[in-house]
Amino acid sequence: MKLAVLFLLAATAMPAFAPAFAQDKPLCIDASQDGRYNARPLSLHTVLTRNAFGSDRRAVKLDTTCIHVDRAAFVSLRSFTRCIAIGDDVVTNIPGGRREICRVTGVTPAADSYADAKYSYR
Repeated sequence: MKLAVLFLLAATAMPAFAPAFAQDKPLCIDASQDGRYNARPLSLHTVLTRNAFGSDRRAVKLDTTCIHVDRAAFVSLRSFTRCIAIGDDVVTNIPGGRREICRVTGVTPAADSYADAKYSYR
């Protein structure tokens, strides 16, 4: 009887905690292949990225060692593992212009959504 009551309490309480667990899920941008992510310049040294597939589409800011990420640049990511992390490659390429290969120095959740974030010259 006690086991049945505990099971019932656990089953009814679990949906209340489910959203909290979903928010704490670690960010993993799959940069193992081109086309698995969307990436674009966010500022002179920062790139904004998110997964192109799956249910987790939260945006992530990647701080980089890049000298100047132009707002017109195409951004490519290369991860040594499945998820993008510190030390992985960021490649920026301006059509008809220069190409820069740099490293990720920081991975943080973006304050804005991917669509709402604007390029900043800071």
